Amino acid sequence: MSAAEIGDLVEAWGGVQDDYQSHRDAAKDRIVLECARALAADPGGERAHQWTLGLVMMLPYVGWLPGDDVPGAVFDAVRAADGALGDRPCPHEVHPYAEDELEDHLFWLRDLLPDLVDEGAEWDEDERPRDEWLCPRNVAGFARIAMDFIEPGSAAGIPPRLPEDIQQDIESLSAVLHGCPRPGTDVDSEISHVGDALGRATDPDDRAGLVVAAAAVSWYAISDMMRSKPVLDDLAAGLEAALSHLSDARCAHDGHPGLPGSGPDAVWVGLHLSSPAGRRVYEAERGTGGWGAPPEALLCPAFTAATARETLARLRERREALFGAESPGNGAEPPVDGAESPGTGTTRSPEG
Repeated sequence: MSAAEIGDLVEAWGGVQDDYQSHRDAAKDRIVLECARALAADPGGERAHQWTLGLVMMLPYVGWLPGDDVPGAVFDAVRAADGALGDRPCPHEVHPYAEDELEDHLFWLRDLLPDLVDEGAEWDEDERPRDEWLCPRNVAGFARIAMDFIEPGSAAGIPPRLPEDIQQDIESLSAVLHGCPRPGTDVDSEISHVGDALGRATDPDDRAGLVVAAAAVSWYAISDMMRSKPVLDDLAAGLEAALSHLSDARCAHDGHPGLPGSGPDAVWVGLHLSSPAGRRVYEAERGTGGWGAPPEALLCPAFTAATARETLARLRERREALFGAESPGNGAEPPVDGAESPGTGTTRSPEG
């Protein structure tokens, strides 16, 4: 393959990456599928790095609005590449795939890939050595990153990464709590979504994280910025559902941490804790921003129950002040017998 042909391919892949949020596009689907098919046809071949890194470049589109057959085709191709390359011997102690976050790779790959694929091109000595990039195990690492992007939790041996939908929720809710919603945001729906997700949660740790997120957004929901009964109802319903699972919540801890005083910071914590991948990211990153409560303390059932009760009381008080008392029997708080106080308090009014 000539340097010009490589350049054309990378330009096409970069176009898919740049314009991924516009709309579903048959032309973009075709570009992604051609790359996936080329990799699937020879997942252990000498061009496997080219096709794998091309698919990594286009992951933002694959995770946004692709054609129905695109994510599956990409996943199958990169899984085949990992299977063909992941066990090959190599002399390297480190590989580029593990050195940076996916977003950093997406930023650099467009410029890096043409020189990487064209063996006659000069190599930037500021980058990691070319042989590390071309190493089969490095290519397999990028293949696993793509697998995990499409199906979170499907690949091991890669840096932890927050699922795309949770990243989007954190960014959108943080903008709301800062008082600057992103264009097109339905603020009521954004806040209600936390309560809805909490009501549907089945994993105790996921539920604990969502209780923290509900506590974070509750201050906005009861503020003068909102006067929405459906939002208050949705958050309250989610907390009531959580408390129904915590009737025997107890612990032996001497105390529990308070949540961050900033609403966006508390949302960051809660939504990270609301998924297995997010908890791995939280553990890796906690403390870097000056607040790093141990995850086991935040996931403690007694802490979760106390946080849920306090938050629910605030919401009910605001709902009654605005819309009157609920009818008898409607919205009664589920009992939480024996739950102990967190000791150090749970939530403070987060400032945007």
